[in-house]
Formats: sequence, structure tokens, C-alpha cells
Amino acid sequence: MNSRAIVYSSFHLWNIAADGAQRAREIKATSPKACTADTIGAILLAAMSTEAFINELGTHLLLLELSPELPEIERWTSVGTLLEQLEKEKAQIKTKYLWVSQILPGCPLTKGKPPFQDFSRLIDMRNDIVHPRALEKEPKYLQDFSQRRWLYNNPEDEPKLAGWLFQLETPEIAAWACRAALAIITDFVERFKNDPHPLIAALHSKMHFQWGNVSNDPRVVS
Repeated sequence: MNSRAIVYSSFHLWNIAADGAQRAREIKATSPKACTADTIGAILLAAMSTEAFINELGTHLLLLELSPELPEIERWTSVGTLLEQLEKEKAQIKTKYLWVSQILPGCPLTKGKPPFQDFSRLIDMRNDIVHPRALEKEPKYLQDFSQRRWLYNNPEDEPKLAGWLFQLETPEIAAWACRAALAIITDFVERFKNDPHPLIAALHSKMHFQWGNVSNDPRVVS
């Protein structure tokens, strides 16, 4: 496998999402009553970046199998093998993150707690948008966003803007989607930081150089 022929897209996808969050903020500043359609793109692309990242991580780790020092890093290449198998079995993205977190250093991800909680919600939102259907009730996550006053309408507003999708079109939710993706990705990046092996240290340095530089990105501040 030639690493120079491989294109990695997760960071690019996240940056497009962050650009959408910034546009949403700028539109709202100019037209306070506007829905920010860029939010929908930010949600989709932020979710896509997390899927791209975990798949790319598997590729990074499988490439380590080309090293003559394979026995010293077998614990890492085994993660790449697992991710490859999960991809072949068409495992859900949440499953990939949960399972791999059990093997990598650090605490396993926990449902209902950060960073998995927001990541899980982001994926649910992505699925609701990509697989639309007629709904009798609004998605449950709208209640939480309403309490934070991030929806288009505040709870006391009348009349309500029709449709749950329109309610999501705010700059606050666009920025949140980017932060949710960034949190789960950086959680995984930092699981590599304490291994002294030069190959793993180099991989961590490469990933941290990208994702660490956007940890306080002004495009996605709350």
C-alpha cells in the first residue's frame, strides 16, 4: 500500500463544515430573522468528517504493517485490522468508535457522556436529514436545543416556524455540530500521545498537528 497515493479527507470535510458555521453566523448577524441553511450542510459535513476520520485511522494503522518493527506495534495494527473488518461488515459508525475505544489507551467511550453523547446526537441528526420521512413528533434532541435557546424559535415564541428541520437552521447548532465532531476526533488523536515508539509518536504528531490547531477555531466558538 503506497501512502503517497492515499487521499485523506476528514480534516478537509471538517473545515468545510466550519466554514458553513461561520457563514451561518455572518448571515444571522446581517439578517437576524433569517434561517441559516448553511447549518444543515455543517451538520452533514461534520458527521461525515467523523466517519472519514475513523476509516482513515484504520488505514494509517494498517500501513504500519509494512514496518519491519511490526511485533513492537502489533497492538496498534490490530486496531487497523479491526476497523477494516468492521468496515467490511458495514458496522455503524457509533459501533466503530465504541469498540475501538475499548482497545486503544484511555477510558472507553460511554454512552450518555461526553464526547460520545454529542457525537451520537450528531449522527442521529445526520441520519434524520439524509433519510427523511414523515414524522408525527419532532426528534427528541430538539427539546435539549430548545432549552439552550439554540433553535430558530424560542419556547415562548408564537407563531412557530413550521418544521423541525427549519428549527435547526441557526448558527449555534452549526457551531455545535463542528465542536461535537472535533471532540470525538481529538479524543481519539490524544490516545496515541504517550506511546514512545517512533512510528506511533510520528502518527500522533501528524494527527495532532491538524486537529490540535483547530481546537479553539473561532469559526465554531459557542
